[in-house]
Amino acid sequence: MVFLIFKYNDNQDYVSGVHQISNSIDKTKTDIDNMTCETSIDSYEECYKYATELVPYKYVTVGIETIMLLRLKLKAVNQPLLNSSLYWNEEDRFKPFTNLMSSRNECQILYCGAHEAGTDGLEFIKQYENCHVWFLEPVAQFYDKLIHSRRILRQLETVKHHMYNIGLSNKNELIDLTWKDIRKSQALTLVGKHENKNDIGNNLKYKLILRDVAEILFEFHILLKLSNSIVLGELNLLHINCEGCEYDVIERLIKKNLIKYIRIIQFGSHRPLAIRSSINRRYCCLQQMLSMTHHLEFGIPWAWERWLRNDLVEKK
Repeated sequence: MVFLIFKYNDNQDYVSGVHQISNSIDKTKTDIDNMTCETSIDSYEECYKYATELVPYKYVTVGIETIMLLRLKLKAVNQPLLNSSLYWNEEDRFKPFTNLMSSRNECQILYCGAHEAGTDGLEFIKQYENCHVWFLEPVAQFYDKLIHSRRILRQLETVKHHMYNIGLSNKNELIDLTWKDIRKSQALTLVGKHENKNDIGNNLKYKLILRDVAEILFEFHILLKLSNSIVLGELNLLHINCEGCEYDVIERLIKKNLIKYIRIIQFGSHRPLAIRSSINRRYCCLQQMLSMTHHLEFGIPWAWERWLRNDLVEKK
């Protein structure tokens, strides 16, 4: 069996024959704004090489395509087929969380990319009855089906859970979409759409609201800022499946120094066409920046990964 998955151990050795990303990074040589992570750092080079070789083809965009590609590769060399749970399905992202809640037994989950069914959020509600789940979905056509789901409505009646017709980003923005944008894919990426406002022409437009994640954490009272700039509170889980917005969202939290108030970050990484040329570099830079505050529990490029805040990692 071949395991292509990132995982750490206490000695920072390679686990299961896979290249991992080191926590030893010179913080003065990274700039998340301009994506100028120091490329001479060994961990960056290892990540870049691995991410590039894993999916060398330009057309591969998301985890399910990664699964298919790797299966074909392994079949060609007579290797056992991969367990798809390592890449994109629910067996991975629904694994029990380590240290999800503090001793106060309070829990807030921010779920970005709820789509039409809110599948992941409903699963979190089922598994963690003390958690409040915030369902976010910016596309009106998806949100309309979501808000009329009987399963969702039953949960909203408890007043514990919340739903908003917005997406998360690194700034507040209104963008235009056409029906063609929405119709052509069940998994709609908004990456690059704001740069093509003038290309829509006379087509029927739909307005989408993107919100600055750094503001949303305070507006939803997940975090509280005191007059002396001290921040109180924490987000238990940031769960992102937004077809490419994960880079803007996590980079923004790092830039605003809010990433340390999030216990667990779980996201699916994607390769949207609009940023395809720089995606490997951006992904690996994000890995380095995250490793300053969080520990990678599992993950693989272009699929699901989970990061636990460093102070919560169980000592062995």
